[in-house]
Amino acid sequence: MYFATEGVILKKRNFGEADRLLTIFTRDHGKITAIAKGARRPRSKKAGHIELGNWCKLFVARGKNIDLVTEAETKRAFGIANFTEERANRIYHLLEIVENLTASHQKNLEVFILLVQFLKRIEKDEQFSLLSCVFKIKLLSSLGFFTSHYLKNPKVKYILATFEKDNFETIKGKIKLTQNSYSNILLFLDRLIEGLTQSKLTTSRFLNGI
Repeated sequence: MYFATEGVILKKRNFGEADRLLTIFTRDHGKITAIAKGARRPRSKKAGHIELGNWCKLFVARGKNIDLVTEAETKRAFGIANFTEERANRIYHLLEIVENLTASHQKNLEVFILLVQFLKRIEKDEQFSLLSCVFKIKLLSSLGFFTSHYLKNPKVKYILATFEKDNFETIKGKIKLTQNSYSNILLFLDRLIEGLTQSKLTTSRFLNGI
């Protein structure tokens, strides 16, 4: 059985002598793991399309134990046109969070759209402290891990409810916080994520100015 979809490459590892083992968040099937056969060979047609953070069109064969990526075509390679190490680290941070928080084979179109939208915003050099807060709260809310409804502190509830419910452009106009306030919110969110996943966010230490 074969299926066509699109997805963002969340993680890749070497597999066997010449293959790549990929974790992909797809539009139609949620998070999947699949092998790209021969992707590490110099003449591989798939190699350049399955880099971390790439948004790809994919053709996948269902396997008995693991799926197989038979074709891949890049729709957008986030962070490549205006590459900096800082921007790449920000992209990898979002990828790690989605990879850690989502379960395999559970379709969630809202999460897929959220990830693509915020990867685009990283390319625009949006204020990353705000972007990171909003992305994490919207992702946690979409997955059922967070709601601002029961928060007691009125000021905190207003801020986090705005992050949870409003679109990013509206949030930028409504919320003005100090860097220290952003840092406190992000510390809370990262601890929440690490508590849910029982694993450390390894990309956090590479982020600057947040």
